[in-house]
Amino acid sequence: MLFADVRGFSSLSEQLPPAEVAARLNYFYRLSAETIFELNGTLDKFIGDSVMAFFGAPFTREDHPQRAVEAARTILKGMAMVTGREHLHLGAGVATGEAFVGNVGEGEVTDFTAVGDVVNVAARLQGLAAEGEVLVTEGTYQAVALLFPDAPRRELELKGKSQPVPARVIQAW
Repeated sequence: MLFADVRGFSSLSEQLPPAEVAARLNYFYRLSAETIFELNGTLDKFIGDSVMAFFGAPFTREDHPQRAVEAARTILKGMAMVTGREHLHLGAGVATGEAFVGNVGEGEVTDFTAVGDVVNVAARLQGLAAEGEVLVTEGTYQAVALLFPDAPRRELELKGKSQPVPARVIQAW
């Protein structure tokens, strides 16, 4: 699971005209979608100033944690390189685990999405990531440790979790 989110979005929305805020979000969404698709991920949805994606379903791939981390870093780096009207500050969270992937809802309103603890953990990690950081669970880190051998470890208190969650900090640049 991958979540990427804009830092300081409420302040930005307060300072800029709505059309400019929308233009910046559209750039972020386009960059995110292109990156996720290029790495064979599934773009689940845009949620306000966030992007939710998953890797490993519906197509099973052994390297889905690496692809999720690569996507997160590419999105963050891509936005950091932008100057002017489209620039946004981003952080991301990636978690690896089992989730229900399919349609939820009933009747005429359904949504194809991922549901489960791993989704919540990735979203919470994203919320705690500073600009330019990708916070990853230990399970994700084990799959990418050779690429980021010195990633600092943090014990994080995540809303809804009874115990601290160990995570690693991977810098986007």
